[in-house]
Amino acid sequence: MMDESVHEKNRELQRKLNQILKQARDNEKKQELYETFGFEIIGASTPEQLHDLLLSQIVARFQLLDAVLCLIDHQKDVERLFLDRNEKARLDSENRLLILDTSKDPEIIQSLTHKPILGTEALRKYHWMIANLKTQDRIKSAAFLPLLRSDRIIGALMLLSHDPYRYQEGIGTLFLQKLSAMTAVAIENCLNQQRIKEVSYQDVLTQAYNRRYFDLRLKDEIARCTRRDDDLICMFLDVDHFKKINDNYGHQTGDLVLRHIVSLIKEQVRSCDIVARYGGEEFVVALQSTTLHAAQEIAERLRQATYSSKIILHDKQLQATVSIGMASLRGMLTAQQHDADFICATLLDRADKALYEAKASGRNRVVIFTDPIR
Repeated sequence: MMDESVHEKNRELQRKLNQILKQARDNEKKQELYETFGFEIIGASTPEQLHDLLLSQIVARFQLLDAVLCLIDHQKDVERLFLDRNEKARLDSENRLLILDTSKDPEIIQSLTHKPILGTEALRKYHWMIANLKTQDRIKSAAFLPLLRSDRIIGALMLLSHDPYRYQEGIGTLFLQKLSAMTAVAIENCLNQQRIKEVSYQDVLTQAYNRRYFDLRLKDEIARCTRRDDDLICMFLDVDHFKKINDNYGHQTGDLVLRHIVSLIKEQVRSCDIVARYGGEEFVVALQSTTLHAAQEIAERLRQATYSSKIILHDKQLQATVSIGMASLRGMLTAQQHDADFICATLLDRADKALYEAKASGRNRVVIFTDPIR
């Protein structure tokens, strides 16, 4: 009986030892998986790559039900930098990429804790992060991971599982903290890289985009609108009698007028629309997913705003006006039969012809291109 008891104790100790060894091997594999994934995140060179890793790859590799990324828009540019040129990312990220506005969402931002929260508490405290997910009813546990840079919270990552025991307080927290730290670094680096790129695409004087950027983006937007059967309106603007302004008031005043016009344009269009200085006193705007009627109203408001606003020059007031020409992508009968270069060139040419007509017929007016063949 004594020997039997000793053997049973030995077997029990062996089972416990095997469990410990298995747990150690599992933890080692987890650590390797997290570290490998973390280095991939750090190495992401574009918003598209980072978006894919954080909202698609992470779900597959860690056998998750879903994932939600929340970012605080401290500089009012996160949505544009992360999604502006990536239609697929915009569609895939619906309800899974949340962007918080510092002026509109201060209470939500303040509720974001600086420490990870695991288990059902994360679901209770941050239910708003998963409220619109299609997988909401199947979520049983979650890991809330704050994204911190220099003690400032820039967002949060929520990992979601159908397994109620997947995330429990105090279990695997170190791995998750490492992942959240690497994610925060990757996001900040990616956004900063995009900001540097944007500087190279900006017109130094007016802070509108430059012609090079506009030409690149126009192709993307035309392709996107064609796939979705949306319209795109190209709008050319020219400051009337700009040479006289320079001759009579000097080039510094001319520069002031150009900056003033850009500020008026940006007030009238959406943040997703592309505003660029095309050359000299000429500007171009691409209004995506917009009807011709709506674009005409925007152009008319802009024309009126320019005409009614006054530029103060010491003890004098200067009034500027603009002529505007517009063309519609949908108005091109054979648009889908030609390549992107042809469509871009034709659309710009039509808007330019409409602008010429606006100037030739008296200036300070809006003209829409009409195809003489139709």
